[in-house]
Amino acid sequence: MAKPIIHHRTQEFKELFLETRRLLQDIFKTQNEMLILTASGTGAMEAAVCNLFSPQDQTLAVVAGKFGERWQEICQAFQIPCVSLTKEYGDAATAEEIGEALQRNPGTKGLLIQGCETSTATAHDLEAVGNMIRRDFPEVLVVVDAITAAGCQPLETDAWGLDVVISGSQKSFALPPGLAFMSISPRAQQKMSAAVSPRYYFNLAKELKNQQAGQTAWTPNVSLVVALNAVCKEILCEGLDKVVAEAELMARSTRQGLLALNFRLLSSSPASAATAAFPPEGVSASELSKKLESRFGVKVAGGQGELKGKIIRIAHLGYFDTLDVFSVLSAIELCLMEMGQPVEPGVGVRAAMLEARQN
Repeated sequence: MAKPIIHHRTQEFKELFLETRRLLQDIFKTQNEMLILTASGTGAMEAAVCNLFSPQDQTLAVVAGKFGERWQEICQAFQIPCVSLTKEYGDAATAEEIGEALQRNPGTKGLLIQGCETSTATAHDLEAVGNMIRRDFPEVLVVVDAITAAGCQPLETDAWGLDVVISGSQKSFALPPGLAFMSISPRAQQKMSAAVSPRYYFNLAKELKNQQAGQTAWTPNVSLVVALNAVCKEILCEGLDKVVAEAELMARSTRQGLLALNFRLLSSSPASAATAAFPPEGVSASELSKKLESRFGVKVAGGQGELKGKIIRIAHLGYFDTLDVFSVLSAIELCLMEMGQPVEPGVGVRAAMLEARQN
């Protein structure tokens, strides 16, 4: 990213851009078209909704946290009917529950779901959902927010019949925010040509035509595209399955360490991208977060919405390894001791190490 910026209308950029699209296909495990947008992940979510659906099209959104609610809000902005399958924070929607919701709402055109509901660190079983849709509701498009899921949990776009899969530069790809990527199936492309919702910057048909030729409809974030190309090569060189397995291992180690420190996990279907947990009784999540940062420079996320001030969330994706897990748990142990908690020194780190050694 520190190199001089190349012009985006040159042959050099064209070749790099086309190669990057192919590399993303390998990471998404798809032959579908890949689009790279200069936008946040939410921008790609909006692009999916306004390009695939019209005001008369009903959608079903799985709402298991704040980002499921975002699907609702985007649909409302475009006056697209959206029925919600709402789950308690920390619970995932099963394929069976989604199927039942679709049966209650015949004529639904699209399913909107998170691969990982980041606000609660909860994973959805996309394989089971995709297989169920193909078997029982083949007319329904499956649109997945995999912004934090891609690179952290298994993702088989084509094998599972996922029509649109979205991710972003700032999560597993470990880049600054500013790029979003999305795979688009032939079925989704057909819907794009029929949908009448307004769009301009996010006109995906126009974008696809340009990107197939190695260009973008609008000025892209050139530096991030160059960096994305390098990161994709790094991921594929290391081995995508290995990268996912490492994220899963860090997640298990983090969970075991927190449980040993008397935390209570929020999610009944915990994700590999992040772990959400309630601190021990008598400990304020907000105060613990502040102390971690002031004492050790460790930043953990808090809760959102109804979980604000109640949980901490620890990410373990991107440039993160098991040594970082041990360091964070050590800092948590020390902070808990300073807050008067009866913590046996090393108990959390030991539990995490034992989990890591077993795998």
